Amino acid sequence: MAKKKSIVKRTKGAAGGILAAMLAAGWLMAAYTALAHDEVREQDAMIAVAREYLEDKLYVRAAAQYQSALAAYDTENDLRYEGELLALYQEGGMTEEYYALIRKRIGTGDAAMEEYLELAGAYAREESVNKAIPVLRQGMEAYGDQALVDLYESLCYGYEISGTAFSQVGMPSSDWYIPAFDGEHWGYIRTNGKTLLDFLYEEATCFAGNYAVVRLDGTYILIDKDGYWNAVDKNGLDEVTAICGRRIIGVKDGRYAVYSNTFVQQGSETYDKAYLSDNGLVAVQKDGRWAILDEDLQQVTEYRFTDVAVNSKGQVFYGNYAVVADEGGYYLIDKAGEAWFEERFADAKGIEEGLFAVADSSGRWGFANEKGELVVDYQYEDAYSFSNRLAAVKYAGKWGYVNKYGTMVIEAQFQQAWPFLAGSSLVTDDLGNYKVLKLKYYSLF
Repeated sequence: MAKKKSIVKRTKGAAGGILAAMLAAGWLMAAYTALAHDEVREQDAMIAVAREYLEDKLYVRAAAQYQSALAAYDTENDLRYEGELLALYQEGGMTEEYYALIRKRIGTGDAAMEEYLELAGAYAREESVNKAIPVLRQGMEAYGDQALVDLYESLCYGYEISGTAFSQVGMPSSDWYIPAFDGEHWGYIRTNGKTLLDFLYEEATCFAGNYAVVRLDGTYILIDKDGYWNAVDKNGLDEVTAICGRRIIGVKDGRYAVYSNTFVQQGSETYDKAYLSDNGLVAVQKDGRWAILDEDLQQVTEYRFTDVAVNSKGQVFYGNYAVVADEGGYYLIDKAGEAWFEERFADAKGIEEGLFAVADSSGRWGFANEKGELVVDYQYEDAYSFSNRLAAVKYAGKWGYVNKYGTMVIEAQFQQAWPFLAGSSLVTDDLGNYKVLKLKYYSLF
């Protein structure tokens, strides 16, 4: 019985403790609420004084009062009063303070859409586009407003052009070693036209990683970026059409085959034509039909395609996708050779990175996405697929660049233009000389 009484006492004690804690919590909450109400009243009183100053256009005194009220108190009205202070700065012509407060509000995630637009516009007017672009990107992530998108698209494709005196070049590598022909021999140049490797060769491919294939005295040689020999062809190849990774496509007696970059034939089969791709897949043609082979040169598909579309790098696949054709027209396949949509296009260009160029039966070009949906209407005389967010298009006889909305963001002014690679592109002027067009703000997007 004594034990039961002890349990009852402990139970009553625990209940009493809980009740006491609840009462204490209630008291604390009431005290906190009263304190918060006091802070609101005190902050409101300071703001009332600031508004009186503002009525007399005493902007500096009003601003100081707002600043003190915001610094002294942390209330539910802070953001509203910050907004009033922002309007005060604008009305009073206090430009430096105005933009400083916007930057602060963007940093805390409290800025309105218009504030992102205002700050980015100010940077653009100062020609500080490199500062405007990140602000617009933040605003687009927060709001997705079309006004932010429009300003972003109008600013981010600023460019500069460096010239060369060459009228015949090959496609560059990703680090912009450019094969160039001086009228007698091939060599390699920088984007500014300066020589990287001397003009010694009868032929020269682009670099794939550290290596390229050149022809010297009728023999194909694998060279590195210092120009040193790394392998010599003993097969008597008539032509080397491509290098990709550690493989090349060689041609002998009119037949194409896959070789290592040290000129060892891989597999015994030969083809009517062949293309390599960075993902290791190979497109090959026999008897007018194309198939896809894997890295071991085993068939992924039957010889069922009537054509394959090659991109500016001379490859069929970009990543997981390739553009091929059947009797109905051109469409996308994946690495397993499976079609990604039912739609067929009258013509198409090889995929580069994003939207791919497609044509209607009249020969006008537009752009489609991976679902086969036409997203930029047929309107151009010619086009390449998108890369680095832009596509080269021919319009009214000249080449320029459009964004994914179909807006010409780099004026059609070139005799020819090619897709962007790592923020730069090859273009030619009216004399046919090659130039390198570089996106100034590429690193920001």
